[in-house]
This record gives sequence, C-alpha cells and structure tokens, in this order.
Amino acid sequence: MPLDYQTLVASNLVLQSILTLALVFAVFLAKKKNFQKHCLVLRLAVTAQILAILALMSPAMGHILEPGRPDGLFRAEVLVHHGLGLVVVLLWIYINLVYLRRWKARIPPKRAMQAAAGLWVASLVMGFHIYLKLYY
Repeated sequence: MPLDYQTLVASNLVLQSILTLALVFAVFLAKKKNFQKHCLVLRLAVTAQILAILALMSPAMGHILEPGRPDGLFRAEVLVHHGLGLVVVLLWIYINLVYLRRWKARIPPKRAMQAAAGLWVASLVMGFHIYLKLYY
C-alpha cells in the first residue's frame, strides 16, 4: 500500500533532521581526525539519503511538480533543490571511487568533500524552506 503524500513529507522531514545530525557528527569526527568513523557515518548517511530520494522525495516531488500547478520561483526552487541533491550524490560517488582507488582524482578529494558538504547544506536549507512554504 503506497504512503499518502502527508506521510511521505513527514517521514522525510524526520529523516532529514536525523541526517543533519549525522552530517554535523561526521564533520566533528573529521576535525578530530577520526577519518575511519567519519567515512562510515557519511557512507551510512548518504545511503539513507539515496533511499530517501527514491522512496520519499521522488513521489512527493511528483505531487509538487504535477501539471496544472503554477510555474514560477517555487517550482524553480524545487528543481534547484533536486539538482543540488543529485550533485551531492554524484560527488559522494566520486569521492568513494577515488578513495577506493577505482578512479584517478581529477578534483582534490578534500575540495570535493567540502563542496559536497556545502551543497548538501544548501539543498537541506532549501528543502526546509520548501516544506515551510508548503505547510506554513
């Protein structure tokens, strides 16, 4: 039985709050130079994020972008939020392939990590703004 729209949105909001805490914790681990745990936390967080994109965000985005809804800045914000999230996932894949020595680094890994973290935060803030715009 598919979940209704409100349940998808509420579930995603809770998960994104948990993932925000995981991201903060991962940054803390990196600053303490505990890179093994840092990588584990981020791998789990991004895996959860990918599952959230597939199971929660994509169906909800379909409702927001369905035909007949007004175009404009809100629709553009949703699409930018979506694009930033996809770039974060692609950067995460890149970083992991570089560290697993499956791919030669074309972007310094530290710079890619910083970009991924910044884009994740930007996408997260936009996602919370989208939520607030829809429900408040």
